[in-house]
Amino acid sequence: MKRWKSVVAIAALAPLALAACGSKGASNETEGKGGSQVAVTLDDYAIRPAETTLSAGEVAFKIENVGATEHEMVVIRSDVAIEDIPVDGDEANEEAPGMTPIGEVEGVQPGETTELVLTLEPGRYILLCNLAKHFGRGMVTEIQVA
Repeated sequence: MKRWKSVVAIAALAPLALAACGSKGASNETEGKGGSQVAVTLDDYAIRPAETTLSAGEVAFKIENVGATEHEMVVIRSDVAIEDIPVDGDEANEEAPGMTPIGEVEGVQPGETTELVLTLEPGRYILLCNLAKHFGRGMVTEIQVA
């Protein structure tokens, strides 16, 4: 009977111990990777990163859609000026010369929050929503990674 009580006590305390070990508080580091986090707000029709200059390495984008429509966030490494991004119809041409897609998150519904973790090298990056007409309505911004 004593052994059973010990097992129950350990099982009850294990989640508390794990939570205490895993807590990072208000740090901007990702879980044990030494990377950074940046909040990104998607709205109808804007992309707003909380920071526009980031350190190279692992970056966890915490993406929240506060708009009324579905959005996505595409991350492209490029030195092409925003006004010079090649377009195909209503969308940015992600595969055009000078555009290197790094990652994306699709189908972010209104009110939804999601995460995109990427390893970024120093350079200039474009964040955009490439759903029909969203890019053309101004859903694009840039960040610098040093």
